[in-house]
Amino acid sequence: MRYHRPVRKTGVQRLALTSIILLIVLIFAGAVVRVTGSGLGCPDWPTCWGQLIPPTSVDQVDREKLAADIPRFKKAAKRFGRDPDDITVDSLIAEFDARQTWIEYLNRLLATPMALASFLLMIACLRTKRLPRYGIASFTLVIINALFGIVVVASGLHTGVVTAHMALAFALLFVLTYILWAAGRVGAPRTQIPQTSRIQVMVLLACVMAEWALGSQIREMTDRLQMERGVGSRASWIAEISESSLYLIHRSFSWAILLAALWLGLKVKWQGFVPRLVLTLVGALMVMGLILSTSGIHAFIQVLHVGLAGLLVSAVFYWWLAAKPSEKGGESA
Repeated sequence: MRYHRPVRKTGVQRLALTSIILLIVLIFAGAVVRVTGSGLGCPDWPTCWGQLIPPTSVDQVDREKLAADIPRFKKAAKRFGRDPDDITVDSLIAEFDARQTWIEYLNRLLATPMALASFLLMIACLRTKRLPRYGIASFTLVIINALFGIVVVASGLHTGVVTAHMALAFALLFVLTYILWAAGRVGAPRTQIPQTSRIQVMVLLACVMAEWALGSQIREMTDRLQMERGVGSRASWIAEISESSLYLIHRSFSWAILLAALWLGLKVKWQGFVPRLVLTLVGALMVMGLILSTSGIHAFIQVLHVGLAGLLVSAVFYWWLAAKPSEKGGESA
């Protein structure tokens, strides 16, 4: 089956693509927050230290505003099993770090264009009557995940809550990717990637999602080590993590992804943008995994690893969607 020139994208597809790009950027930013330990750089939400623009030094912190929020902080802490007596104005002031505050604040700012793009996408879906339920679902997930930021802060960065926050982002990624694939021009065939079936690509997709689930458990381990020992102890983490059976499974399972990607790549004869992108991402993630396992948990590599994993999930899911045979044929991805 020969590849053809792609049909020009519709407005809905362009907005979906924009939303995907902004979401991937946000995933990268979230990874930076995690590896720098900046998740509590702002003790409140949606403001930061009670201000729309956070302070740059501890002297600028409004202690009266902070004191007014203490009862709310204590209530939330108790709900998540933390000792509310540990939360005082002085304890929060002692934890102030301008660098971490602004890292977390910039992460929140990046959510604004993402929310705007998703809102415009929903409006476009409703106005054009193209996948209106999916447009509504995407914006709803954005709002839910934004509000979930309150839970993340209130939980004191509880590892399970942080992972659930990321899982919601991946759910949004699936919805946006479907809109990108399905919202083509009326009467035009949807994009097809020949020589592969959905069952075949599902093998790769299942491997990628299983690896993400295992990776989320490894990230929870690094989060705990970071909270207990600080970011300066990264060099020693791999020795402890490597003793975990989850880590050994995670490391070995990456070979299943590589083999599945190579198998599918051979079936499509290495043609098409999406298959080549998937193979490139799998190779890059394998190299990064090797670096992380042999040279320590480097912050920069960990950020790239998390962000590119999100891009890989979207690309493989798009491939799965496009792999379904079509009577009319299809165009190149």
